[in-house]
Amino acid sequence: MTFLRQLPVLTLLCVLISGVFSGAQAQQQVPLNIAIVNIDKILGTAAAPKGILAQIKQIRDTYRQEVQKEEEALRQANQELAQKQSLLSPEAFKEERRKFEQNVLAVQKKVQQKNLSLQNAKQEAQNQVQSALRDVVLEISKEKGYTLVLRRNQTVIVADPLDITDQVIAALDKKLPKVTVSPK
Repeated sequence: MTFLRQLPVLTLLCVLISGVFSGAQAQQQVPLNIAIVNIDKILGTAAAPKGILAQIKQIRDTYRQEVQKEEEALRQANQELAQKQSLLSPEAFKEERRKFEQNVLAVQKKVQQKNLSLQNAKQEAQNQVQSALRDVVLEISKEKGYTLVLRRNQTVIVADPLDITDQVIAALDKKLPKVTVSPK
């Protein structure tokens, strides 16, 4: 009688196990066609990422020149304030000092805002590249029938025919030749 009570449970267990094995067999029927992509090489070689770096450098240089001019103006204002100290009453000097410190804080805030704006613009540009790169890898994978694409840094040994990095670079340069970095 105990066996009869367990029969439905055993039958259900057998059905579930056979379903798992048949599902595993169906998954094994997908051919494994592997490709490797060197993301570091792509980001260092493709036109869009290189253009982003060049634009960032140019914008930083411009910012640096602006900051140097403002720092020089603050140094001059500080020297003038030091010279006025003996001529002004303590209250008047204190007021002038407060104005100077406000100017210093305003310049610092302006520099921080510009740096943040540049970081955000750089991130937006890099996101455009990443999105286009993902699309290109998917397109090549579909075209060539790759079922698994790995990053080069996730592998130890790679046969050269598996590496599709140069194809990805060519396709990415065609799809996204330039990205404009525009800080706000």
